[in-house]
Amino acid sequence: MAEHHTHHHDCAKANADHFSKEAHTYRNELSVEIAKRCAAVILKKYSFDSNSTEVLDFACGPGLIAFELLPHVKRIVGADSASGMVEVFNRNVEEQGISLEKLHCIKIDSLKDDQSDFDGTLFDVIICVQSYHHFEDPVHMTRVFAKHLKPKGRLMVIDFANAGNIEAVFEKIHGDTHVVAHKHGFTHEQMIDMLKTADLQNPQVEDIFTMSKSEMKNYQGHEHFAKVMDSDIDFTFHYFIAYGDKA
Repeated sequence: MAEHHTHHHDCAKANADHFSKEAHTYRNELSVEIAKRCAAVILKKYSFDSNSTEVLDFACGPGLIAFELLPHVKRIVGADSASGMVEVFNRNVEEQGISLEKLHCIKIDSLKDDQSDFDGTLFDVIICVQSYHHFEDPVHMTRVFAKHLKPKGRLMVIDFANAGNIEAVFEKIHGDTHVVAHKHGFTHEQMIDMLKTADLQNPQVEDIFTMSKSEMKNYQGHEHFAKVMDSDIDFTFHYFIAYGDKA
């Protein structure tokens, strides 16, 4: 048990350290393009109301998706374990003159297995984008997310499918580090099972878009993945959205 806890801590710390270092260069043409595509899908999967919808964006990074969703919601709370990301997120909010009541980010390493985070606030929508493959225990995280939803609230997860040579890509980029816990991505069945285990209703998984190596080269920012972009490995990232509703 202690060994598992240590590994879990190593994985969480590796991610926090890695993304803190990436925070000031994370925003680029490639990351913005992917964020826009993800946000467009999210907006189609829930009836957002600018007067009432409250959103938690967990593992939000610098807020690329949160800023896309902002006109459609009452409030977004971002949460990230990387202090550098939190700093960049909140500075962007301040520079754009947005009220902290409407949009802000907090540093949080993990959610508690109850409703005590965020002063007991529950959310209409929780989104988690391109982060499940970093979680040591995504089944547990799904259960915890469900506890932070209002009745009829929806959890939406966007991540990589187990396809398109993804494991070789992650091995090339991150090697033996603890940054990526699930280098093979996820199958539809795995995601459905996670949602069901969390007692979320009407679980669905849909493929939403792909991003190939050749397409990535069209966007500034692909050089951040030089280890794999300059290699002989050909690949395509297959993105899915998985979602389920609180009873």
